[in-house]
Amino acid sequence: MKRTTQILALSVFFLFTLLFSCKKEEHEQMIDVLTSKTWKFGMKDLNASTNPSGTNFYFAVPECEQDDTFLFREDGTMIRNYGSKKCDNETSANKTVPFSFNKQTKELIIDGVKYKVVEENKTQFKYVLVTVNGAAIYLLQ
Repeated sequence: MKRTTQILALSVFFLFTLLFSCKKEEHEQMIDVLTSKTWKFGMKDLNASTNPSGTNFYFAVPECEQDDTFLFREDGTMIRNYGSKKCDNETSANKTVPFSFNKQTKELIIDGVKYKVVEENKTQFKYVLVTVNGAAIYLLQ
């Protein structure tokens, strides 16, 4: 009986260790979420509960930018691929700009502009830009 109890206790210990270590590793690798795929502007917030308090408004994505894609690379560059719909007679196919992400402060800097990340998962990356009118919410999905 004592041996069975020890085996059960040891099994529970290993189970909790496995569960908590995976969660910590996932949190530490959140930059991998940003660099994991090609993103597009989101048109519908999948989780409004993560919005900051106060006055918020969603970035109104112009129709000509709705087919643009964003690829964040591990080398600290973001490639914006302009889709087939062009704004203001744009002729370039893409643009490469620097970006950085600080996981401790949740600060995302894209081409010198600082944003606060409020949600980061594999289906939605939400970041905000605080303005005098409130927080502009940007969605990547």
